[in-house]
Amino acid sequence: MLIGMNKGVSAPLFIHLRKYFQEISILETTHNSVAGIYGLLATFFAAEPNRDLLAQLQTPALRDLFTELGIDLGESFYTKDKEDLLEELAVEFTGLFIGPGRFISPHESVHHTREDGDYGKLWGADTVAVKKFIEATGLIYQSEFGGMPDHIAAELEFMQKLEERNVQAVEENDTELAQNLTRIKNKFLSEHLLTWVPEFCKKVMTNANFPFYREIARVTSDFLQQEGELPEQSVEACVAG
Repeated sequence: MLIGMNKGVSAPLFIHLRKYFQEISILETTHNSVAGIYGLLATFFAAEPNRDLLAQLQTPALRDLFTELGIDLGESFYTKDKEDLLEELAVEFTGLFIGPGRFISPHESVHHTREDGDYGKLWGADTVAVKKFIEATGLIYQSEFGGMPDHIAAELEFMQKLEERNVQAVEENDTELAQNLTRIKNKFLSEHLLTWVPEFCKKVMTNANFPFYREIARVTSDFLQQEGELPEQSVEACVAG
């Protein structure tokens, strides 16, 4: 859709998910597990799971990891007829994020309360701000991307790309670039993702009818808030080999 590592991660969620990404690849190969987590979360919010993704989510390795993390998708997630489950997830995804009826718009401009009052609608000031922020880093939205720049999936994918480029910079001993990428990531977290995604996730958890999106929302919120604590560490520590 759009550009990417962060060393020294110690939060339990990161540790367990890193372990998982070392064992199995749900997404395309990534340089590091943190980028993989961002990419996986972006996939969940971009569209309902397809057959391939569902098959990987139901693997014993990931089920064991979910149990270890206290993520409960419910027994029916693993035992229900796959076609019926796919339909159930598609209906849930549509009802939560697309509509018709009352749904939870997955866009920053709808949820981020601004002092200037320009919020609560699509294509608000935050939509423009996110687009400018991402494009200022040298990234572009691919032509086939028909969504809005401040969709949660686009923002999470942006973080994935920053992480991937960051780990490449670290591997190339380009400390200055790695530090700059870390600062960009922290700025986007504090000015954008953390200003609205936790509250958005609360709404998803409240309105979801089935465990899948309720648990995905909880993990997303926890992950981002743990990421938000990392800037308390020095940038130098994040890029130290």
